[in-house]
This record gives sequence, C-alpha cells and structure tokens, in this order.
Amino acid sequence: MSCGTVLDSKVHMDEIVLFIPSRNDAEKRLMAALERTVPRGSLKIYRNPDSLRRRLLPGRSNGLTLVILAATKQDLLAVVPLREMLLGFRVIMVLPDSDDLTLAMGWGMWPRFVSYADGNFEDVAGVLNKIVGTAIHQTRGV
Repeated sequence: MSCGTVLDSKVHMDEIVLFIPSRNDAEKRLMAALERTVPRGSLKIYRNPDSLRRRLLPGRSNGLTLVILAATKQDLLAVVPLREMLLGFRVIMVLPDSDDLTLAMGWGMWPRFVSYADGNFEDVAGVLNKIVGTAIHQTRGV
C-alpha cells in the first residue's frame, strides 16, 4: 500500500472539523498547509459557535478531530463557552498570541497541540496527520 493510499484511508476514517470564526489571512495559510496533507473535501468548516455546538453533541461526534483557529482574541472568546464540550476530543488549538491569559484560555480547551496564528501551519498539518494516523492504527488494531 502506498503512502497516498494510507493517507486517503485516514481521511475517510476520521472526520476533521475546523472551527474558524472569522475569515482572515491565517485561514488561507492554514488551508494551504492542510491541503498538502488532507484533501479539502475531508475538512468540514464551522464558523458559528452554535453550529459547532450542535456538531459536538453526543452521538454525532465519533472519530472527530477538531482544529480551532483563533486568529484573534475575539475568535478565542467565541470558543471558550464550548470548553466543556471539547473534553475527550482530539483538539489542536491555534492561538492569536502567547500572552499568559491567551495561553490559559487555550490550554483550558485540553488541546493535544498548540500553535500560533502567525506561523505557516506546517506544524499543525504534521500534528493533524499524526493524530489521524494514530487513531486509524488504534481502530484497526495495528
């Protein structure tokens, strides 16, 4: 089996949800980095906290990996009310900056990885690929 085939099977096994509350340059860079690893059609983008809340309801969220792009403090504040719902999910947080309050809010979401909105997101793509790949091996018993 080629690497491309393995990557394709990863995408079909796990759902990747992006929470991107505001359109900005960081979104374009994130999408460019993810498209090199994950086909765009396998990504589901949510912009509204209420629609994300509905998606996270029990029974609708098996195999879910969530990437939260909080490019601004306002974006981060939009996701904070969902904090309790994120427990148990595989979460990657992208924060607007590294000041103490921002870090406290970001790590309070129980992410597996934290990055920053001013980067190129290759780190996020790599971690996402690793998270999804690890989940596939666990479900297949490999």
